[in-house]
Amino acid sequence: MYKIKTLLLVCSTLPLLASCLKDPETHQLTPIESSLVLYADQTTDSLRFYTFDSWKVTPQADWITVLGSPQSDLNYSYTKRYLCRVMLSFMPNTTGRTRIGSALVQSYEYAYSAPFVQLGVLRLTHPGYTVDSWLDEQSRIPDVAHYELKDSAHWTADSICFSVENNWDLVYADETVPDWLQFDKSTGRPREHHRVNLTLTPNTDTENGREARLKLISGEVSNIIIVRQLPAKKNE
Repeated sequence: MYKIKTLLLVCSTLPLLASCLKDPETHQLTPIESSLVLYADQTTDSLRFYTFDSWKVTPQADWITVLGSPQSDLNYSYTKRYLCRVMLSFMPNTTGRTRIGSALVQSYEYAYSAPFVQLGVLRLTHPGYTVDSWLDEQSRIPDVAHYELKDSAHWTADSICFSVENNWDLVYADETVPDWLQFDKSTGRPREHHRVNLTLTPNTDTENGREARLKLISGEVSNIIIVRQLPAKKNE
């Protein structure tokens, strides 16, 4: 009798064991980056996420495209989670204003929108830009911005520091070339930190300051850099 009961118990638990050994349904879509900020001349970046399933990426702005295939058919397995990296291409931002776009990522029954903020300015570390307007009050993302150096009448040296994505040129922005301002480099290579040294002639005018405009060009993008020199003090 004991053996019969034990056999019945084992037989009754077999269906339960079989159901527990089936593959559990595991699906997931997990982004690694929540947002990306780009400078105006940046044209490529990547989007990364984890998933167990096939996926598709759809740009939601006309200045964003997928490099390569926008989707991938993956063999589903509850034991295998894929790390996916999708390369994206961005048109240079020549508008002078910040713009926001996104890319929609879909996998299984999940989806998320990856935001991209492309600034309207180049990556200058000196001078820093001043903001003319904000895109919105919560994000505090600069919309319209400009660069300005302000020097004393007796300063004879300053510099411009930057890193850009293309071969670059620094030129005078106006037809009239100022005779009181020169710089030591006018072109260079991309993806390096550059410092251009400025030489200024002291301003002896006690009534008027003076201003020169330089243009930094990286590919299709350019930014104006204003150099101001204050008037001399009268008691000097």
